[in-house]
Amino acid sequence: MDPRYNQWPQQGYQHPQYAPPPPPPQPPNGYVPNGYIHYPQQSMPQGYPQSQPVHVQPRVVIPRLPQQYPQMQNHPQGQPLPPPRAAQPQVVIPARNPNPMAHMQNPRIRQVQVPVQRMQQRSSTGGYVEQRQPQGQAQAQYQIPNLKSAHGSQSFQENTPGSQQRHANVLTSNQHRTPLQPQSTPKSQPHLHIQTPKSQHRSPSLAQTPSQSRSHPQVVIKKTTPQAIPTPTRPQHAPPARALPADLAVLLLSAADEYINVAHGMGSVIAMAQRESDLQRYYKLMSTALGCMETVLKSFNLVPRDEAKLRLRYASLLIEETDNNVQIEAVLTKGIALCNRSHLNDLKYTMQHLHARYQFQTNHRAALRSLDQTIAETETFQHIVWVYAFRFLKVSLSLQVPGRPEYTSALQQLHAIANHADRRGDNAIFVTCSALEAMIHLRTSGPDHLEHVQRAIAAARSYQLQCSAKQLGRISALIDCIDVACSIQQGQPNLEKVMALQQKADQESGPDHGIFTVLVEKSFGGNLTYVTGGVFEKAPDGRDQLVFSWLPKNDIKMLTYFLSGMVSLPHEKGLSYLQEGFKLTQHNLQRHASFGASIPSAILQRNWMATLDWNLRFVLGLMACHLEDRVHSKKALTSLRSRVTQQPFNNAERYTRVVSYLEAVYQQTRGSIDEALSTYSLPAFNLPEAGATGATSDFKTDIAILATMNRLLILRNPAHPEHYLTGVLFSQLEPLCNSHPNYYIEGAFRIIRALTTSENSINRQKTLISNALGASQKLQNAQFVTMALNYMTSRFFAEQVGEQSMKSVRAARSVARQQGSVLWRAVSYGLCINTFQRNGLEEDARSSQEAFNELRDRLPTPLRNDGGGVKIERDGDVKMAG
Repeated sequence: MDPRYNQWPQQGYQHPQYAPPPPPPQPPNGYVPNGYIHYPQQSMPQGYPQSQPVHVQPRVVIPRLPQQYPQMQNHPQGQPLPPPRAAQPQVVIPARNPNPMAHMQNPRIRQVQVPVQRMQQRSSTGGYVEQRQPQGQAQAQYQIPNLKSAHGSQSFQENTPGSQQRHANVLTSNQHRTPLQPQSTPKSQPHLHIQTPKSQHRSPSLAQTPSQSRSHPQVVIKKTTPQAIPTPTRPQHAPPARALPADLAVLLLSAADEYINVAHGMGSVIAMAQRESDLQRYYKLMSTALGCMETVLKSFNLVPRDEAKLRLRYASLLIEETDNNVQIEAVLTKGIALCNRSHLNDLKYTMQHLHARYQFQTNHRAALRSLDQTIAETETFQHIVWVYAFRFLKVSLSLQVPGRPEYTSALQQLHAIANHADRRGDNAIFVTCSALEAMIHLRTSGPDHLEHVQRAIAAARSYQLQCSAKQLGRISALIDCIDVACSIQQGQPNLEKVMALQQKADQESGPDHGIFTVLVEKSFGGNLTYVTGGVFEKAPDGRDQLVFSWLPKNDIKMLTYFLSGMVSLPHEKGLSYLQEGFKLTQHNLQRHASFGASIPSAILQRNWMATLDWNLRFVLGLMACHLEDRVHSKKALTSLRSRVTQQPFNNAERYTRVVSYLEAVYQQTRGSIDEALSTYSLPAFNLPEAGATGATSDFKTDIAILATMNRLLILRNPAHPEHYLTGVLFSQLEPLCNSHPNYYIEGAFRIIRALTTSENSINRQKTLISNALGASQKLQNAQFVTMALNYMTSRFFAEQVGEQSMKSVRAARSVARQQGSVLWRAVSYGLCINTFQRNGLEEDARSSQEAFNELRDRLPTPLRNDGGGVKIERDGDVKMAG
C-alpha cells in the first residue's frame, strides 16, 4: 500500500493495561522519518508464541477485535490520540463480529507455521485490501514487499479507470481468515507481526473524509450487484433494464387465441352479408391476434419447438388472411431453418406442406416442382406417412391448375400411393386412392374415361369391405356419388345406386365442417406426426390418420337430392327431388353456417352452395320448358340472368353459355323459332373441329351438340333460307355423336339421322327410324319414343289404309298421352284424324278432332292452326295449315 495515502489517525489499544505508546521524536520539519509512524513492540496474548521485538520504520497495523480476547473489555478514554496527518494516511480494515471463542486454541497442540502468499486488491474507496487464503488454524508468514516496487506498481494501478471497480465475489475472500503467527524474517527486509480474526463481516458505515474526526475511521467494502456496476456506455445511476415476465408470452398467446375464436365465430355471418363495418371489425380482430403473435416471436426467447409451432400458426394465418408475401416468406423460411437446426422433422414437414400450398397461389409450376424434392426426401428416409401426405397434396394441387388441370401427373401420384399402400397393407389409403382416381377419370374427356371410372370404383369396392366406416370417413359417400354421376354421364340411370347414396346421406353422422380422417393402418404413431398443423390426427390407439376435407353434412344432402333428381328425370319423382334440393339450397344460403370458420373459408363454402343452386335452377328451367310451363321457365331464366354477373360466376363463359342455351330452349318452346335459331347460332355453341382431342364429352361440347341438334331440326325445312347448312351441321355432328359415351346423345343423334337423311330408299329409311325407335325404347325415354313413333307413322302409315296404319296411329297417341307434352299430343291427334277418316272411322276421327281443338288453344300462337286443318307433308312433318 502506498504510504502517501495513509491519512487515518493511529488507533489505540482497547485494553486498559496497555498504555498509549509515546510519540517518536519529531524531526525539525515536523515529518516522521521515512514517512511512517513508529509503533512500539506490543505483547502477545496468552497462547501465542512471543516474538522478539524488532524495530522497523514503516508498518501497517490491522486492529484486533474487542471480543477476540475476553480480558480486554474497556477502552482507555483518557489517552489522547495523535493528531491526524493528512500526508501520512493509514488504512484500517474494520473488524467483524464473530464468535468470541473462535480463536481459543489448546496450548498443548503444536502450532504449525505455514507461509501464505498475500494478494492485494483495491477497495471501493481507492485503497488496497489485503487478502489471505485460510489454512484452518495454521499460522502464516507475511513479508512486506520492497517499498519502491510497491510504490511504483500500485500508483500505476490506482490511476487506471478499470481498477476502480470491484466485483461482489471479491468480498467473499475476506470472510474467513485464520490468525497468523509472527516469526522472524530475513534481516534484509523488515517484518511485521500481524494477527487477524478467524472470521469478519463488513461494517455498514461508510468511509469518511479526512476532515471528519472519528475515533475509529474505517474503510467499508460495499457489496455491489452486476447490474449496478457502471460501464462506459451506461450512466452510473441509470435504472437497470427490466426483463419481461415469462407469463406475459402466455397471456399474449391466450389473447391471440381469443381474438381468433371470436373472429372465426362471426366469419360465416360476415361472409353472408359482407357489410363493410363487419369486415373492418373482423380484420381488426385478426390483426390484433397477429400482432400478439408477432410480439411473442420478437420479444421472447422460446424453446425451439414452441417457437416453431408459433411460427407455423402465424404463417398459416398470414396466408389465409393477408397478402403480405414478403412477411410470409420470411416467417416460413426462418421456421424451416429452425426446424432443421433443432431436428424437428414433424414441424419441418408441416411447414413445407404449408409453403407448397402458399407457393401454389402465385406460381403453380414452382410449387409442384418443390413438392417433387420433398417427396424424394421423405421416401429416402422412409417417412411413409409423409409420403402419403405430400403425394395427396400434389394430386389436389394438380387438379386445381386453372385452364388445363394436370390429370396425368395426378394419376401418377395416385398410382405411387396405391403401390405403397398395397405393399404395406394400408387398405383405407388404397380405397381413397381408387376413389380419387375414379373422380379424376370422371372429369376427363377421353373416349374411354367412363370405363376407367368403373374400373377404379371396382378396385375401391374390393377393399372397401375390409375397412370400417370409421376408418374410411366419408370416402364411402364419395364413392357412391362418383358412381351415380358416372351412370348419369353414361345415360344409364341406376335407381339402386341412388338408394345406396340416399342411405349414406341420411345416416351420415360426421362433423358439420366437412373434415374427416382416413386411417393409416400400418403407422407407428411416432414423433413424425406429433405436431402437423392439421395434416394428421392421432387415432385413440396412437396410429396416424390423414386429414381430408370434402363437403359438410348438409351439403352432402343437397348434392344427393340433385343427383337423385337427375337420375329420375324426366319422371315426376325426379322433379320432386330437384325441388326439394332447391329448397334446401335457398334455406342454407339465407343463414350462416353452424360451425366457425374464417371469412375466406366461409366464402368458399357459400360459393360452392351458390354453384349447386345455379345448377338446380338450370335443370328446373329445362324441366319447365319440357313440360311447357312457360311461367316457371321464364322465372328460372330471369333468375339466372340476374345472378350471372355476381359472385362467384362473374360472367364466366361456362355460365353465360348455360344462360344462352336455356334462353334458346325457352324461345323455341314459346314458338319464337327465328329467335331460338339466332341464339343457337351463337359462337359459344360452335362445335370443335373433327379429330380434336379432349373434346368428346366435356360439358362445353355436350351443350354445343344439343344446340346444333335443335338448330338442325329447325333448318331441315326445305323452305327455310338457311336449309343449305343442314348437311354441314350433320357432318359436324356425326363424328362426335357416333362414339359418344352418353347414350342419350347417341339416341338423339339416331333420330336426327333418320329425320335428315336424303336417301330415297324406303328400306334404308325404315332401318334408320327403326334403329332410332329401338334405341329410344332401350333408354326408356318417352320423348324420344314419341318423336320416333310419330315420325314413323306420318312417314310410312299416315296415308295408308289398313290395320297396320290403325295400330301405328293408336300407338303414337298412347305414347304421347304418357309423355305429357301438349305439342306432341296435338301432333298425334292430328295423325289420328287423317288416318281414321281414310279408314272410315268417322266417330273416332270426330273425337280426335275435338281433342285436337282443345290442345290447340294451349299451344303457342305461332304454332296454332287458324283453319283447323292438319297437313302431312311428304317428309313426314305435320303442318297445321289454314
